[in-house]
Amino acid sequence: RSVISYTHTHTTCAHSSVCRYPRCMAPTFKDPEEVPVLHREESDEESDEDDISGSSDFDKHSTRRAPQPVLSVDPTAVYLVYVINFLDALGGSISTPILPFYAAEFDASYTQVGQLFSAFAVAQMASMPMLSWASDRFGRRSVLLFATFGTALGALWQATAGSYNSLLASRIFSGAWSGVASVCQVYLVDVVPPVLRAEYVSYLNSSTQASVLFGPSIGAGLSALGLQAPLCVQSFVSFLVCVIVYCHLPESPEWCRLSSPASPVPSKEGAIRRPRTRPSGMGRRNMIHVIFAYGILSFCGMVSQMAILSMFAIYATKTYENITSVMVGFIMTLGAMSSVGTNIWISPHALKRFGEFWSSIVGFFLVALGAGIIALSNFWITLLGFILAYQGLAINSSAVATGAANMTDTYTRASIMTGTRMLKSLGAVVGPMMAGHLASTDVRLPFVVAALLGILGGVAQVLTRPVLIRIKETLRKRRVVGMDSALLEGQWIDEHGTPEEIWDLGQYVADLLTQRHYRWVTYNRELKNFLSDSFPELPKGSEAAHKRAYDARRRIVREQSKLKVEAATMSYQELLQAYQALQRENLDLKDNLIREKGPPRKLSMKTEERNFRQKEFETAMSGFGANY
Repeated sequence: RSVISYTHTHTTCAHSSVCRYPRCMAPTFKDPEEVPVLHREESDEESDEDDISGSSDFDKHSTRRAPQPVLSVDPTAVYLVYVINFLDALGGSISTPILPFYAAEFDASYTQVGQLFSAFAVAQMASMPMLSWASDRFGRRSVLLFATFGTALGALWQATAGSYNSLLASRIFSGAWSGVASVCQVYLVDVVPPVLRAEYVSYLNSSTQASVLFGPSIGAGLSALGLQAPLCVQSFVSFLVCVIVYCHLPESPEWCRLSSPASPVPSKEGAIRRPRTRPSGMGRRNMIHVIFAYGILSFCGMVSQMAILSMFAIYATKTYENITSVMVGFIMTLGAMSSVGTNIWISPHALKRFGEFWSSIVGFFLVALGAGIIALSNFWITLLGFILAYQGLAINSSAVATGAANMTDTYTRASIMTGTRMLKSLGAVVGPMMAGHLASTDVRLPFVVAALLGILGGVAQVLTRPVLIRIKETLRKRRVVGMDSALLEGQWIDEHGTPEEIWDLGQYVADLLTQRHYRWVTYNRELKNFLSDSFPELPKGSEAAHKRAYDARRRIVREQSKLKVEAATMSYQELLQAYQALQRENLDLKDNLIREKGPPRKLSMKTEERNFRQKEFETAMSGFGANY
């Protein structure tokens, strides 16, 4: 395996000669031999041939065995993302169990308590597109800095609120900056290869659940010092996370690669302008289908989670005697312990063995079962149902997050993950508001509805499966789109277009033929035959051979175009000689292709007759003065 060195400074990196992004952690290569090999191209004998235009040292040294999938950053950066996500979620979970009691000091009703949670989620959902745009424009690290700083200010505002309206406004402000978990997830998907995402996403969810494991207990203990104490601690933790991001977290190499192309060109004003080529990814229609499919699953799971989380304290105090905020906090901690254990020891193995689909189904089933058991009003049965619901949420969250991440590519990742998170945030809005209204009638109703939504989520997973399978196959066929080579581990991968790309190319060709006076509608079949002859099959044994054949074909086309321009001043004999020379070069190109593919198979009489008629047509086409 190649040895890769990493840099934390502005020194030479894989993006450009001098990277302009601070704390970039992209790999640097001091020698061509150190470049990691992603595919096998040509043999050692072929590597001694002259290089063609557009080839690189990467082509010459690509005969070694492909390495196993590895992270694109130093593992320390991934661990640091886990720590950042843990500390940020810890600050939020500290204040969760005391928020209903804190609102009660301002004579807030059950509905108003639900509004505190919903206002936070509404602000989070509204600000998410802006944070997504900012992460693409300014980098993941910069957005994490601003988000953690804003969260710290919001928690401090909540702690000093003097009325319910002030508390509600502070919750809205905090929600606008609560994008730390979303950006951490995008960062992680940037640096982790697809085959390892299930494991790493489960660990990221574990860091969130681990914060829930300690946060409510810490908040319950701090509430003995005053209900404002947990909020003050949350503000301090957020400031600490901001300092950690600033001092130690490097920028995402994937974002640096997309934002800093290697070939800057001068603009008219004299400044350096960096061109950006952004393929359409999987296509707009497929992207909308993925967002809708995984957004519905996230919505159902989040509504169930928030209905249980926001009303459990009120349900426990109304149903059971002598239940205090401290006891509620420790019950939530017990549920979080089961969730963390599930994410660490169960979810990764379940995802590898059964896949995202069946793991999500099992998660929704456990959520429905646990929420239904909570409403049975027996303390020990309620405790069991609470633990089952947490375990189901852990399995389902990992399955949905991993499935959504695996249905993205480089150019649609931010849009898909942001769209899915927005629908999840919508569930965080609907859940507490719905639970607050239902609890005003009966404190058990929120848990009944949470169970029904678990069942609905499982049904939605089954109904959206055929569409997701089709889109996943499209992504598999587009693995090399935008890459320097179409060879992956010694195998050539053909490119397949999206419906939008196919439509765009077809429209372009049709307009071109019309503008150049070809009767492509009347002679549609003949023109298709002409296009088939104009684009012969290219060799795919190596990238170098592929480029050589393409360059040769391109040279023939250019010579033919040049011949048309000079035909007006050439005699008939000169024109015929030039045409015969191009014809011989074209035949040599076809012979080289046949030698690479092996001896031709024997043709049937019907095939030979069809080829004879096709040659007659080509002869008629090549006649001087003929239109077709």
